[in-house]
Parts: sequence; C-alpha cells; structure tokens
Amino acid sequence: MLNSGKTIAALADRPDLPRADTPQAAIDRIESDLADFRTRHRLDQVAVINVASTEPAAEPRPEHASLAGLRIALGRADAGLLPVSSLYAYAALDLRLPYVNFTPSTGAGLPALKELAVWHQVPMAGSDGKTGETLVKTALAPMFADRNLKLLSWVGHNILGNRDGLVLSDPRNKASKVHTKDQVITRIVGYPLQTHTSIEYIESLDDLKTAWDHIHFQGFLGVRMTLQFTWQGCDSALAAPLVVDLARLVLLSQRRGEAGVLKHLACFFKSPMGSEEHDFFRQYALLEEYVRQSR
Repeated sequence: MLNSGKTIAALADRPDLPRADTPQAAIDRIESDLADFRTRHRLDQVAVINVASTEPAAEPRPEHASLAGLRIALGRADAGLLPVSSLYAYAALDLRLPYVNFTPSTGAGLPALKELAVWHQVPMAGSDGKTGETLVKTALAPMFADRNLKLLSWVGHNILGNRDGLVLSDPRNKASKVHTKDQVITRIVGYPLQTHTSIEYIESLDDLKTAWDHIHFQGFLGVRMTLQFTWQGCDSALAAPLVVDLARLVLLSQRRGEAGVLKHLACFFKSPMGSEEHDFFRQYALLEEYVRQSR
C-alpha cells in the first residue's frame, strides 16, 4: 500500500493488485472505485469513513500547505507525498463525498485537504474515534476540574488484541495513537501534570480491550487521594454505532448545505478537528444544540 508504513503494508493480502506510479494515479483508482460503488448500489448519497489501521504520523511537507501546491505535486512519482489515509480522503472530497476520519491517521487533516473540502463544499469530521478509555477520561476529568480537586498524575495502561493491536505493536504506529489519547487531560484541566499512556498487544484478547487507569489527585488541605478504574470493552461493538451515527450526521449536514469541518461532532473524537474542547459534556452540548437548530 502506497506510504502506509511497513507494518500495515506487510498485512496486505492482495499482491495481485497493480501498483500506482504516482499519488494522482492512486487517487484516480480510488475515485473510480467509489463512483462504481455509488452507481452499482444506486445511491443518492455516499459517505466515506476511515476505520483502517493506524498509520505512522506523516511528516509535514511544504506541498501539504495549500491545495494548489499539492495538486502540482500529485503527478510526480513521489510515494511519500501523502499517506494512504490522505489519498482516500482526497478522493472522497474530490468526488464531493463527506469524509470522516475515525482513526488518528492523517486523513483529511492536512491544510490542503481542508481547503479542498471548502472548495467543493463538502462536510468532514475527525479524528480518532472516542470509544473506551479516552471516553472515560473526558467524562471524569471535568469532575476533578469542577470540584477543584487537583490532578497530580494520570497513568493509563491498555491491552488489546485483534489486528488493531498488532499494528499498534509497531512503535511508529503506536506513537500516533498515544498522542491523541494522552493529550486530553491537560487540555481539560488547563494545567500540566504527569501523564503516561501505554498500549500493548496481547494476541489472545482478540477484539476485547482492557484499560487500567491510576489517578492521583489532591484535595482540601493538600490531602492526597487515588482513584482507579478498569475498563473492559469490545472495541468493534463500541465503535460500530458511532460510525453509523457519524454517517447519518455528515449526510444530514451535506443535505443542509454545510461544508468544511463539522465542529459539533467533537464528542465522537479524541482529537476533534476544528475544536479545542475536550470536556465530553460540553462537546455533547454542541451536538444537542446542532440537533435543536436542525429541527
């Protein structure tokens, strides 16, 4: 797969597929597949949602800064220009299909692709679906902030199986995921504290994920206390209804003529595009307000 990282590329099970010589050739092929899908199923609307494996973080390049600069570069034989998630994002937006990035991969997060979404008047949202440990973090952290209980440290250990866990056993892929999981606490409480997030692949767990968190905090008169929780969930069962809701919401936005980043969908994501709000309840209030206005 074009610029997907060695761990994901090693899992590819279709060696018979032709390789694209340029990023533009890859985009053209993806667009052809998407258009064929829409035609074969006689669909009025199609949304593209990225639920693929987490890629290594993409290195910023000057060509990413503007749509004009990126378009010039797409025709060159440059396999490193765009990660595969951004190739799919470009294809979707170029076809005027709403795009959602449910992973921490780059996707449509580049300035040039945000410009493409606005240019074609296409809604998009992301990134990295909030389904488990981070969901709990963004619900608990506001409680500490609102009760003036000072957080001293927050340590989270995650173990999971399935292909997601296998891909995240690569340190470069894992770094992308840890970044989105580890940033939310300090952004909610507004001050620095010691945080640590680990992710380990345990093959026997299959689609089950377990997170154990240790929270150290300080209360009245400096008394130090501890909260611990264990989250055990089935990752796919947690993610699936969110993906369905996101598809319905971005298609609604398209019918309403909305374009660009949909900030009211922040509650679905660990790293919401276009929003610095990480408090789950404030995020959810944005969605409720949008629904009220839509009615």
